[in-house]
Amino acid sequence: MKNTTQVDKPAVTDKSRRCFIAGMTAIFSAATAAQLLGGNAISVAVAYTPKANSAKTAGKIFRQTQMNQLKDICAVVIPKTKTLGAAEVDTHGFLDNQLFHCHTKDQQQQAKSILMKIDQVASKEFNKPFTACDKQQQYDLLTSLEKIQNGFNSEDKQNWKLIKGLIIFGYYTSEVGASQELNYLAVPGGFTGSVPYDKDGKGTGSLAYY
Repeated sequence: MKNTTQVDKPAVTDKSRRCFIAGMTAIFSAATAAQLLGGNAISVAVAYTPKANSAKTAGKIFRQTQMNQLKDICAVVIPKTKTLGAAEVDTHGFLDNQLFHCHTKDQQQQAKSILMKIDQVASKEFNKPFTACDKQQQYDLLTSLEKIQNGFNSEDKQNWKLIKGLIIFGYYTSEVGASQELNYLAVPGGFTGSVPYDKDGKGTGSLAYY
């Protein structure tokens, strides 16, 4: 993402592109990295300028209510600690923009479908939509999704991988994500929430993405 205080930004060179892909492949599997970073994905990502109010308006493919839901999901996946989290750097706006410019209609529909499914399960489990749930309930819902429990199925988890991948991609192309030393631990069992900063101030999230 662009730093909104910058007027010009260096072009994405082949060398920097290769370095970025190598770094992302260390987080994702090679296949997932290829899905997220293929074509013009990196150039589009770097060109994105974060917005302060993207959750309050409709996106390019998501309705306003879905943008707000995405913001809450981003906050659960990479929460704010000593540094800004995914929601604070407009990763939800990035995700909407990236899906619109770099992904197929089918992939866009997959992203919409999993948001609707999360809301359906939230209504069943807690009698309210995801955005009305408290942080623990939101965490529990995403944990159930990872574990394919409480009404979620394997197709839902597959669709969720796209959302998760774009959240990580977006966060690491933000100024905050690119400049902070964040360590993500692959933990068996899928999404297990976040772990507080350690004594050295390094962000550690126990998120088993792929």
